[in-house]
Amino acid sequence: MIGINEALYGLGFDGGWKIKDEKLHTWYRAEPQPTESEIQAKIAELEAAEPMRLLRIKRNQLLAQSDWRMVADYPGANQTEWQTYRQALRDITTQTPSLDENGNLTGITWPTPPND
Repeated sequence: MIGINEALYGLGFDGGWKIKDEKLHTWYRAEPQPTESEIQAKIAELEAAEPMRLLRIKRNQLLAQSDWRMVADYPGANQTEWQTYRQALRDITTQTPSLDENGNLTGITWPTPPND
């Protein structure tokens, strides 16, 4: 769940407030305090972007785990299969992810890595 802190950082502020009971309690900054509607709009924007953000994190982890297979002296005979797998990972952002009630990614068909 995205909260007020994330929204304020997303609005470009870098601290200078106090949150109490899930509400903006005290504003210590010289700039004008954002309105409640600005904060809620930023929360909605961040929540809408969260599935794709999480998808990219997982995709990048999977790419990093297979980086070593792309070196010129990789001993496996299936390097072409790994290249295809890695391209499928890079293309996965064309899918539309969503989150279930537990915050887990759904609606994604992950490519299967080649057998060693």
